[in-house]
Amino acid sequence: MGIFEPFRAIGYITTGGVPFSLQRLGTETFVTVSVGKAFHVYNCAKLTLVLAGPQLPKKIRALASFKEYTFAAYGSDIAVFKRTDLVVTFTKHEEKVNMLYLFGEYILSADIKGDIFIWAFRGAKPSNEPVGNISLGDKFTPTCIMHPDTYLNKVIIGSEEGPLQLWNISTKKKVYAFKGWDSSVRCCVSSPALDMVAVGCSDGSIHVHNIRYDEELMSFNHEIRGAVTALSFRTDGQPLLASGGSSGVISIWNLEKRRLHSVIREAHDGSIVSLHFFANEPILMSSAADNSIKMWIFDNNEGDARLLRFRSGHSAPPRCIRFYGNGKSILSAGQDRAFRLFSVVQDQQSRELSQRHVAKRAKKLRVKEEEIKLKPVIAFDCAEIRARDWCNVVTCHMDTSKAYVWRLQNFVIGEHILTPSSETESPIKACTISACGNFTILGTEGGWIEKFNLQSGISRGSYIDGSLSLQCAHEGEVVGLACDATNGSLISAGYRGDIKVWDFKSCKLKSKFNVGKSVTKIAYHRANGNIQHVLLFPCRMTWMINSFFVAVLWQVFLLL
Repeated sequence: MGIFEPFRAIGYITTGGVPFSLQRLGTETFVTVSVGKAFHVYNCAKLTLVLAGPQLPKKIRALASFKEYTFAAYGSDIAVFKRTDLVVTFTKHEEKVNMLYLFGEYILSADIKGDIFIWAFRGAKPSNEPVGNISLGDKFTPTCIMHPDTYLNKVIIGSEEGPLQLWNISTKKKVYAFKGWDSSVRCCVSSPALDMVAVGCSDGSIHVHNIRYDEELMSFNHEIRGAVTALSFRTDGQPLLASGGSSGVISIWNLEKRRLHSVIREAHDGSIVSLHFFANEPILMSSAADNSIKMWIFDNNEGDARLLRFRSGHSAPPRCIRFYGNGKSILSAGQDRAFRLFSVVQDQQSRELSQRHVAKRAKKLRVKEEEIKLKPVIAFDCAEIRARDWCNVVTCHMDTSKAYVWRLQNFVIGEHILTPSSETESPIKACTISACGNFTILGTEGGWIEKFNLQSGISRGSYIDGSLSLQCAHEGEVVGLACDATNGSLISAGYRGDIKVWDFKSCKLKSKFNVGKSVTKIAYHRANGNIQHVLLFPCRMTWMINSFFVAVLWQVFLLL
């Protein structure tokens, strides 16, 4: 194993586009989800992570699970794991595999060209040779596979072109062809009632169909919420059907009254990938492209759902990350406007820092939660020494002239909002917290640098270079700030390449020099001693080695 071999993903809950796989072992229910090139297994009792699979050569495209075995399709291959140990690899497909379906003692795998292979699996070590295959032809691109209850050795296959086909996998023969509804089939599930299936189409329609007589029993229109991407029947005696769309909304349909029963608005921030009602329970599990899995319970008098438990991460790429708590946690800010704390020890301790009743305010104003949240964080700093006393995290936000503080002890936003006293309002671009944890220093796009007390939020002085025509610290944007371990000096970097060293207490300029290139960011190692090292990231570097840009490590000798 190499020194930089990936171990497991932090904050990666599920891959958008890959449905989860549920299985029951004894009295416990487990869900297997894809996380890029690996898979995670959660215990559904509390959604705790119980197993993390190894890294595969390519991203997982489909999943299936049976007892202790997990089947993961990547590229044109299918890896079979017993817990985390690779047992065998199926390699007969010539094209990318995009579907796996567990069917009794068989595993069905379908690729993008319409070839389906049947693999025998009876609890022993699976053979790497298929027991048969089915070719659907060029004019039938499979999108979903489903086994109707009581139909021995038969599966229904939906297509991109619209028709559906009923196949006998034992004889490898097509039994019947359904003409469909002139729309691509996205999902198909079996009903608790015999001979009934529900089919979801890309035009937003849902069709409850009798496959024995090829007759439509009822249909629902879902088009205002996008394509129907997932379906699930409730099996505890209530005639309800859950449908998920590409808009992230989950709709509940009453099959007896043939109308909409309720809607879970903003259930997810992305397209619904999977829905599943637990057997004989009023609990629905959902996953979506927003990197989350959620469990909903229908336990009130009106029959509406409420969120029972969930696991979520960033729904958009992270912008800034930093270790916290001696490396046991990671602070992360993403483009989804969320500020999160991830535990590298226990996944269930990860959480999003509260921005004060976002869900309640969004519901009252009838807007999305994302519109209520603060703008994405572009820079932040933290100090662990004062975590129990007052706010110990400060954040700068995109195109925002104010900085916000956070109390990590309670995982909430703080009571103070820091606003620089510059005459010209300008977005804050850089921040740092002093080694003692009492002060934070902010740098703006206009070149202003100001010091604030974290406990009170009061300004404690500004850093001004008297040699400049404007009363400010830099001629241009402040891109980086750093404070030494003794609160003796402050280092600031401007976008134009000017590096300045200030006396921290008196706010006077001690020394300055220019690196000759535009600087975009600095990184500082506080525990280095008297000779301080600052890593500068120049913009449009002219030095290249083997076609890769390099950063230059500058030694800044401070006059202490």
